[in-house]
Amino acid sequence: METNDREIIYNVQKTKGLSFEALEKLLKQWQIKLKMEDWNLSLEIVEFRRPDGYRQSGDFIADPDKKTATILMTSDPWRGDEEYTLVHELLHVIFYNYDKYSEDLILKGFEKDNAEHEKYLEKLEETVHHLTRIILGRSDR
Repeated sequence: METNDREIIYNVQKTKGLSFEALEKLLKQWQIKLKMEDWNLSLEIVEFRRPDGYRQSGDFIADPDKKTATILMTSDPWRGDEEYTLVHELLHVIFYNYDKYSEDLILKGFEKDNAEHEKYLEKLEETVHHLTRIILGRSDR
């Protein structure tokens, strides 16, 4: 799959970090902790390729109406905390409807990728990171 800011390579093997099975176990545990039992969640190991060289650790694909989501995790983690990435992406899934609604409102008044849109995306990431740290009981990021 390719978007204008990156390419995602699917069906790749983990090269380091937690095993796929360990990540699936964490996914099930956090699905319960985050009260997402009514969601059909899956996990996919991918390789993110970005032209700017940014090393992306995770992403998600969600359909809130069907309550389905796939968490995308890098095959080559470098931060050493895949649980953090997993919880972070699950929080994005939880906020996805609100996120899309807010982003659509912003885009009615501004072009995509302008300063206001970028500011919104930065604030969204800051908020999700903050909540991830609270939920995990950490202050290290």
